[in-house]
Amino acid sequence: MKRIEPRVFTVLGLGLGLVALVLSAVPSASAQTVVAQRSDPQTSQRTTAGWNDARARELIEGAIARRATWAGDAELTDYRARAVGHIYFLFDLGRDTQRHLVKADQLALDLFWRAPALTRQVIVGRRDEKTLPTNIRYHLDHLTVVMDNFGDRISLGEGSEVREVVHPAAPGALAFYDYRLSDSLTLRLPERELRVYKVEMRPRDPDGPGLVGTLYLDRESADIVQMEFTFTAASYLDETLDYFSVRIENALWANRYWLPRRQGIELRRGIEPLNFPAGGIIRAEFKITNYEFNVGTPPGFFRGPPVYALPRPLREGFAFEGGLYDALDPKVATAPPSLESIRETAGRIIAESHLERARGLRLAVPGASSVLRLRRAEGLYLGPALSRDYPGGIRTVVSAGYALGRDRWQVAGRLTAPLAESIGLELAGYVERAAEAAAWEPSSGVVATLATLLDGEDYRETYWASGGRFTLRAPWGPRRVGLSIAWEEWEAAALEADDVIDRGYRPVRRLDDGRVAWLALELKQPPTGALERVGGLSWEGRIEGATSALAGDFDYVRVAARGESLWPDAGLGLDLRLFAGAGLVAGGRVPAQRLLPGGGRGTVRGYHFHRFVGDGYGAGGLELRRPVLWPFISVAGFADVGWVGRLGSGAAAGRAIEVWNAEGRPAGSARGPLIGVGAGVGMLFDILRVDLARGLRQGGIWELVVSVRPEFWAWL
Repeated sequence: MKRIEPRVFTVLGLGLGLVALVLSAVPSASAQTVVAQRSDPQTSQRTTAGWNDARARELIEGAIARRATWAGDAELTDYRARAVGHIYFLFDLGRDTQRHLVKADQLALDLFWRAPALTRQVIVGRRDEKTLPTNIRYHLDHLTVVMDNFGDRISLGEGSEVREVVHPAAPGALAFYDYRLSDSLTLRLPERELRVYKVEMRPRDPDGPGLVGTLYLDRESADIVQMEFTFTAASYLDETLDYFSVRIENALWANRYWLPRRQGIELRRGIEPLNFPAGGIIRAEFKITNYEFNVGTPPGFFRGPPVYALPRPLREGFAFEGGLYDALDPKVATAPPSLESIRETAGRIIAESHLERARGLRLAVPGASSVLRLRRAEGLYLGPALSRDYPGGIRTVVSAGYALGRDRWQVAGRLTAPLAESIGLELAGYVERAAEAAAWEPSSGVVATLATLLDGEDYRETYWASGGRFTLRAPWGPRRVGLSIAWEEWEAAALEADDVIDRGYRPVRRLDDGRVAWLALELKQPPTGALERVGGLSWEGRIEGATSALAGDFDYVRVAARGESLWPDAGLGLDLRLFAGAGLVAGGRVPAQRLLPGGGRGTVRGYHFHRFVGDGYGAGGLELRRPVLWPFISVAGFADVGWVGRLGSGAAAGRAIEVWNAEGRPAGSARGPLIGVGAGVGMLFDILRVDLARGLRQGGIWELVVSVRPEFWAWL
């Protein structure tokens, strides 16, 4: 056996070590919980009662009576308080996917109340910052606090989103809602413990408007301690609304008055009438403190609008104690992470089909490149898609596209459905799908199309895959895990773009033909929603294997992982980013599709794209970035180091490399570490990035790398 050079292990170990470093450098992302729940073992009645039994009705009757005098004391004439909160506007690429911050607001309000029902809120402080361009304007009730437990009828979005939905503790609610005593709990608050009943509610007519969720009632007084709820689909007046989640927490102030303590609301809007994997999320959280009772606020103070703001200079001069991004930063956030779980709870109370508006047949656009793209192996591709939703949260998407260069159709179908708890199922079938050999795609689809058009390079190593895949996905703490099994038939691709546009193209590598049944496990920790502002760690890993002893023509295991950690304002106004990746493939018959290529964008910049290939890979680097004229210009300097090549002299990897090199520029092992350095300019919130890199060893070149922010890759 040929001796493996120690430097190979040194450089591969560097990549793996950097991954371990960023994993260990950042604390756990679990938020500190200030409200804990535990079942009372002596009085627990967990789901033993049915809907609308005598005890549940008795509790709601008490809550209705107490809520009629919600201030809780006839001697209370007025009060004032201070509310401080955060409002975040985010976007995602589909429900339950990674969120990205667009705009952050922090507000301070002075709250005034006078018996019997006079309220006024004064915005005394406000600051905001955009991380992406937007002109969003919030509804007034997204910026303020609910002071009257919503009244007997609940409206949101100033009545344009939800209007006049019956409160579950309003007079007459017993005829409108079903109730079930679910549990008896002790809520552990910072200042005291409360023994409460947990009562679930749902509308008697699930096809009509109503709340679905949970009431927590004080066992002694029947006062509402907490409310957590969403709405039925029929409640939403805005067709773009996907969901609302609301959490209201009250507290007993001065041991006498049940008044607001913490409030949170989250809503998501999709894009109509297209099925486009994007949505806008508004998340608001307020904490109310500094209550003063019977201060003598005169009735005349409440004349005029119920909400008004101090002049801008006074608002901007307000001295906030917390940071603008604290409610998104897992290291300092204190709000219980319950908004995300409210909908899951509602799905156990009522059928999912009543919570989500069923949408009929629609034009689907999974991403711009799924509809129109230019690739070396396809030529020009056109591919519309259609989607349809079914009861139970089931969605189907079918696409059929035509590659003009190949003169071939490409067809795919996908079904997604929720299973028990938060587990998601995906079934996919495809014919002539353009698959990628590299472990991670190095560019967005639109950049690949433009590069093909201008330079004959699409940054892809394409082969054709036909078959089917079964996938289960679920959260695992702050992480996400996926398990897939697939049967595929692979076919080598060839250069086809020259039949559409005659120019010079990089040759398409002719990879292996054959059949394979593979099993893959993926684990991913996405970054926080405000990564650019609060920093943090993100990483993902995948292990995939196949054996011809069971099915197919190949025997291999491939492991790949990558991660990065960001420290904003690490010193001297600079943001520091560390990134690393590593991979390994082994087996008795390794397919060329599962080799590990390197060099150029996505690995070590400053080299010809995929100049090197092997069964082992490790790389890492650092970047220092500084805003110059934010949000228009930022500058960065970076250094990459890595290695790609063969870890041994086995025949399996050697055969795969021969197949890889049968067409196109020959690729082989790096002779020692690859080093690239360079500088870049980010433009318009760093949406567009232009880097110039130089490889310092082994045929390094000047490389121009044009890219967009990774958050947008799925759209492009």
